[in-house]
Amino acid sequence: MNSQSPLFIKDTILKLLGAIGSEKEIKKYIEKYSSPEQRFAIIKVGGSVIQNDLDNLVTSLVFLDQVGLKPVILHGAGPMLSAELDNLGLDFSFIDGQRVTSPQVRDVAQRIFKQTNHQIVEALELLGANAVGLTSDIFECKIGKPELGLVGEIAQVNLESINHALEAGAIPVIAPIGADDTEILNINADIASVELVKAMNPYKVIFLSEIGGIFNQSNKLIETINLVLEYDDLMQQDWLHSGMKLKLEQVKTVLDHLPKTSSVSITQPINLPKELFTDSGSGTLVKHGFKVDEFKQPDHQTQAHFKAIIESSFDGKLVDNFFDKSDDLQIFMTACKRATIAISNEFNIPYMDKFGVIPEAKGEGLGAGIWHEMRKTYPQVFWRSRSSNPINKFYSSICEGCQKNSDWHVFWIGISDYTLLKDCIEYALNKPKSVI
Repeated sequence: MNSQSPLFIKDTILKLLGAIGSEKEIKKYIEKYSSPEQRFAIIKVGGSVIQNDLDNLVTSLVFLDQVGLKPVILHGAGPMLSAELDNLGLDFSFIDGQRVTSPQVRDVAQRIFKQTNHQIVEALELLGANAVGLTSDIFECKIGKPELGLVGEIAQVNLESINHALEAGAIPVIAPIGADDTEILNINADIASVELVKAMNPYKVIFLSEIGGIFNQSNKLIETINLVLEYDDLMQQDWLHSGMKLKLEQVKTVLDHLPKTSSVSITQPINLPKELFTDSGSGTLVKHGFKVDEFKQPDHQTQAHFKAIIESSFDGKLVDNFFDKSDDLQIFMTACKRATIAISNEFNIPYMDKFGVIPEAKGEGLGAGIWHEMRKTYPQVFWRSRSSNPINKFYSSICEGCQKNSDWHVFWIGISDYTLLKDCIEYALNKPKSVI
């Protein structure tokens, strides 16, 4: 990577801004991430990203620097270390994803980690960012499992050097090297990330990888994962391979030590700005999540919570007679009272009458979580949406069919009988407005 002119940097930033979303959306997230009470983000960068995608990594980090946000970077260097050990003819092996580290392997690891750290710092500085490499005195360790050799188990994370770099306006770039009283120790970078997160409690945690997320059995990206609702089920799936299972376990460990409002994103370097600054995001967003409650005959308190969420979401007023046929309504609502779905059963096929997420919670995965729970109960469902509704892109991605009219789009799932489908569409188009 060569040194670039300020004009190139400006053009790159403008290109990224134009690609990821509106100025209003970006400003909303910058304000959210600029809290003086909480550090912005820890970004764990896999070694393969540094090896194969350094330009996109550095460009995205410089973008963050340009908008005034200083992430903490923790990097690995596994592929580079393996290649160097092969070149030197040194044997190595892994146990449960951790490299067995002899004194010879440790010495090579220390050299490779320092080289990689310098490579990232130099690339950032060539594009005008202020970065500081931290390769020692961060992780105090003790020797871990004897069968792993010189692999450190982190006992304490020293934040002084990290905080000093951040307060000086620099991006800290940390190598996973630890030490006890007598030995330099190798540390698994993902495990180091978990301990760093627990010590710093950042607003955002991001894992950057080449594939950019967790994919399902159809090789389709899973956009959001609600751990409370989905973790146990996902961990039992045969299609979730061992590497992604380990990653998901580590993400859960991270979130178990953070406030419930925190999240972990898994994405690619080029998509980092989009993941951070748009409601739609890019990659897999993992949240601790909230339980979803179901109410078959919503009482007055549930009706009041539902009304508040819908009116905030639609910026309108829920009609007074919405609950007149409450015996036919089933309400799904997150325990945090920030997302809700109403299913009407007055027709012979369930009709999703309302789906709302309060504006400040959009982009947090609540909508996907509550949708997931609703679909467990209703394999057949249809609904309508204003033709101008920005959520139609999401609806199009999850529906099995759609008919577009000038005012409304009607979507459906699980309905294959054409005559029945025609009746569903007619019912949806003739429903009175429920928000005015």
